[in-house]
Amino acid sequence: MQSKLEEALANIVGKRAWLGREFKVPGTRLRWDMAYEINGGIVVVEFDGEAHYRDPLRIKKDLLKDEIAKQYNYTTIRIPYWVQLNNQTLKYYFGLKANIKQDFPHGFITTKHFPASFCELGVKRFKKEFEELPVRVRNAVRKSLIERSEENGKIYVLPRRLWNII
Repeated sequence: MQSKLEEALANIVGKRAWLGREFKVPGTRLRWDMAYEINGGIVVVEFDGEAHYRDPLRIKKDLLKDEIAKQYNYTTIRIPYWVQLNNQTLKYYFGLKANIKQDFPHGFITTKHFPASFCELGVKRFKKEFEELPVRVRNAVRKSLIERSEENGKIYVLPRRLWNII
């Protein structure tokens, strides 16, 4: 997914605005996944896989990178692995418009890394991100969680404190 996101963004913002992948965090050895420039500002983009929800130290590192971005007046966009890039999410996350062909649904379709396996900080992050999504995207993620719960058992897909979202 990250390579598809990278390719799509590079094409949408254009070669002049594209700052590339593995964009260096000033003064550190850290890097953001990709970056581009728009209206005189820099947007750093992170595609966050399941480790960004399961590993507390990864979450700590993400928070540090977000703080550094803020110090440099960069805009940070984090794309969860359970959300697909389509016209609606492109507008939601980036404020950009394009005609993106995407037939793979949002949610926990092929992964076995469900919110039940997230650490406490990851569950908190998931809940916040889920609640802020556009309704159609949120409903697609909810549908996937219901389907995975029917297949595997609710307790193996969602921690009890999130049962109310489905």
